[in-house]
Amino acid sequence: MANFYVSTTGNDNNSGLDQSSAFATVERAQEAMRQSGGADTTYLAGGTYHLDSPIHLTSADSGSSFVASPGQNAIVSGGTPITGWTQGANGVWSAHVDDAQVLQLTVNGVQQVESRFPNVDPSDPIRGGWLWGQDLPGGADPSKSLAFNPSDFPSGHAPQVGQTVTVFSENGYANDHLTIASVNGNVMTFTSEANYDLGPASRFFVSEPVPDGVGEWSFNSQTGTILFKAPAGFTGDGAVASSDHSLFVVDGAKDVGIKGLTLTDTAAVSGDPNTAAIEAHNATGLTVDGNHFVNVGLGVALHGSSNGNVVSGNSFDHIWSSAVALTSGTSGNKISNNVIDHSNEAFVQYGSIDMQESARNQIDHNTITNVPRFAISENNHDPDIASGGNVIEYNDIRHAGQQTPDVGAIYLFSHEDPGALGDTIRYNNIVDTGGLNTQDAGFAENWSSGIYLDNLASNAQIYGNFIEGTSFSGILIHGGSNNSIHDNTLLDNGKYGIATIGVDGYAITGNETYENFIQVSKDGSNTIDTDQTNAGLIHNNVYYNPDGSDLTVADLSLSSFQQRGGDVGSVVTTQAGFANAADGEYSFTSGSMAQSHGIESAPFGSIGATGVSSAPDTGTPATPPPVTAEPAPPVTAEPAPPVTAEPAPPNTAEPKPPAVEPTPPVAELPPPVTAQPAPPVVAEPTTPGGWAGHGGGRNWFQDLQTQQDSNDHGHSYHWHW
Repeated sequence: MANFYVSTTGNDNNSGLDQSSAFATVERAQEAMRQSGGADTTYLAGGTYHLDSPIHLTSADSGSSFVASPGQNAIVSGGTPITGWTQGANGVWSAHVDDAQVLQLTVNGVQQVESRFPNVDPSDPIRGGWLWGQDLPGGADPSKSLAFNPSDFPSGHAPQVGQTVTVFSENGYANDHLTIASVNGNVMTFTSEANYDLGPASRFFVSEPVPDGVGEWSFNSQTGTILFKAPAGFTGDGAVASSDHSLFVVDGAKDVGIKGLTLTDTAAVSGDPNTAAIEAHNATGLTVDGNHFVNVGLGVALHGSSNGNVVSGNSFDHIWSSAVALTSGTSGNKISNNVIDHSNEAFVQYGSIDMQESARNQIDHNTITNVPRFAISENNHDPDIASGGNVIEYNDIRHAGQQTPDVGAIYLFSHEDPGALGDTIRYNNIVDTGGLNTQDAGFAENWSSGIYLDNLASNAQIYGNFIEGTSFSGILIHGGSNNSIHDNTLLDNGKYGIATIGVDGYAITGNETYENFIQVSKDGSNTIDTDQTNAGLIHNNVYYNPDGSDLTVADLSLSSFQQRGGDVGSVVTTQAGFANAADGEYSFTSGSMAQSHGIESAPFGSIGATGVSSAPDTGTPATPPPVTAEPAPPVTAEPAPPVTAEPAPPNTAEPKPPAVEPTPPVAELPPPVTAQPAPPVVAEPTTPGGWAGHGGGRNWFQDLQTQQDSNDHGHSYHWHW
């Protein structure tokens, strides 16, 4: 077993066996480890290592590790440094880039904005800076065409062939980056299809050939010229162009370690996990520990039969798509103690941690903040593939669902596979799940849930969760059966505490809802709303009613519902019984109504990531525009000092704690400001739309919000006791 060393001041003709004779490149170190034939470790000294192509690890590399030297910031970059800048008119600099495409520009590690019209609105980066689609003429294909209002474009800014349009679908579930193939009148036709249909509720912006705002850039692939409208003080140093290749590809290798590195400067042409900073196929025993992922297309993607791998103690920020993706066939992986902030910035439709037909994974103690759609998502739709049975616990999730509608912070989808193994979803802290909806030419009311089991997801155990500040419901079950929901604390949720909504053609049975602490709905909605016929499965709940709001359960008063056999043992209280809600202490005190009814408090002191070096912003959600100021250097994990003794075999059952200096726990948030509630809606079961994300092709809210009857539901088969 040998240790090798790499340094930016090294030489690939050296032996690489000590720091004074270090190699210059990671590729040379990999070659030396293969020649050694053992489970070797390469230590990377501080500095930046640019990769023109991925480090490809096969069975010949099993047992190898790539580790940052203690106390040093070793950066592995997939980008190309840009030199030879020339300053031109209006503050626009230019340089030549040999790459065929440039998808991302960073300056001193900060991502810049590709030139666009309209420009980013720094005062409202989520709702501002958009144009809106128009009605398409007859015969146009809404999956490949978008109508626009010509008067929205100033002279010289009209859409042109070859420009890129970033557009949200009509239903709001996804966004796409589409290239204009033709423009006829006020209709753009694209070279490829969008995820879902486009229309008047689609918001979009168009790339521009010349940057006109400070911090904007553009690239001409025909001439290889990049333009950058730089701020005052720019000298040409620190600019890096990125394409879409992976950094490390683990292909059939076992027991590989990647630890303590900063992984950066890759992009993505789509949100699917085709490339990633770390891309693993049929891997076992992979340990990804204590790394900092920033400005990458996707963080870690596990494919094929990958199992028994650990992703822990990492920080992810400014990720184009998911931080971690587990694709079809993967199983038994552990995603633990990571900090994820501002993932899915370019492709919103996927979860920060996303599982597609993946089974028996452990997703725990992660802190996830400021994401446009799902924080943790799971998609099960093929009964021939083993999936589900995942444990999702002790995660701290703030500000999910900030840019899309019909969303859950934790989201499960099981259409066509209602027999998927049931998940355990417990002890999660979920605050401010947004739900941003659109209608023709503007934004509309919102719809979000803290935990959302969609299209027949069933057989789950949901308990011990704290959910506050959704715009629809704390927990939503759409067509699922045999779910157990208990010991959850549900506060300030826009419409329902818990809702079970039917799917046409499927009966809802066996959902037991008991010993939950639920704040009474303020707008007159049912605090528990259900399409289930067995009223006795709802029992022993505590309803918190500080304002004297009307309390109804399944369209009945509590007493009437109890007369029909429901909510036996349930009570109402005007006192929450929290230790100190003003300071975010939501544990139940001794003698409180909740505690006397056996409802357990969420274990707040054990929730979320600890000891990870990059702490997220858990305050008001925002997406500030990029700046070019020199950022603080990322603090990376400090692995153990190199040793020459034979290392112990990797332990893939439980990850070692990340070797970083501990940081204080994330502070509790003040009570969130929630959006106005949206009426509930129901859709037919639909097939999934792509690798992950929401499976339905329509926005239920848009389709059915006008179909409400006199009850809470917008469908005709609501059960009346």
